[in-house]
Amino acid sequence: LGLGAGWYEPEYDAAGIDYDDPGTRIRRLREAATIVARLLDGDEVTFTGDHYDITGAVVRPRPRQDPGPPIWIGGKGDFLLRTAARVADGWNYSWLGSIDTYRDRSAAADRACEKEGRDPKTLRRSTGVYVVAGTDDNDARRRFERLADRTPAGVLNHSSNGSTAVSWDEFRARAFAGTVAEVTDRLGELAEMGVEEAILTLGALPFQVSDLDDVDLVGTEIAPALR
Repeated sequence: LGLGAGWYEPEYDAAGIDYDDPGTRIRRLREAATIVARLLDGDEVTFTGDHYDITGAVVRPRPRQDPGPPIWIGGKGDFLLRTAARVADGWNYSWLGSIDTYRDRSAAADRACEKEGRDPKTLRRSTGVYVVAGTDDNDARRRFERLADRTPAGVLNHSSNGSTAVSWDEFRARAFAGTVAEVTDRLGELAEMGVEEAILTLGALPFQVSDLDDVDLVGTEIAPALR
């Protein structure tokens, strides 16, 4: 079960929830994660906090998993990482910009665990990755050009002021893009740093898929190479 503090104010407005400062949102998340974890363990929960007051709450039927579903928390800031270290089973970095940036935040997560008296290895890790792969460099470039044609204006093909399109080389510098071997090597680097799950977006936007052919390539070429 993935939880977060939220960042998109219109969603708060739509739900009728006050869009507080980041610290308040994360403290509210910390209480919520504590409550949810106990509920999913089958407890009858009574809780008094700064944001939630609950008396005799239960979840029925109980989860099929035993123990219950792991709690994952997403985010990157230090306060968020301390919250994940205290109350979560796993931490999601969200969408990866560079491996070096992830390495820095992962080290911060380790330090947060140590401050909480927790073995950093017990905090599971995942991240989102932008991927464009091909059987060879020409195929990867072709897939990128197809992606650019199918991506909303202003993301890859041009911006609102008509500036130059994002080139293949520029995209490769900020994403996992290239041949199958190059992409699997970079995903392997993440695995070596303790990432157990990479959430792939086959495009330039979160959860984008430009063509089912790209999904097939992941299933037949990339995933088997990582097993």
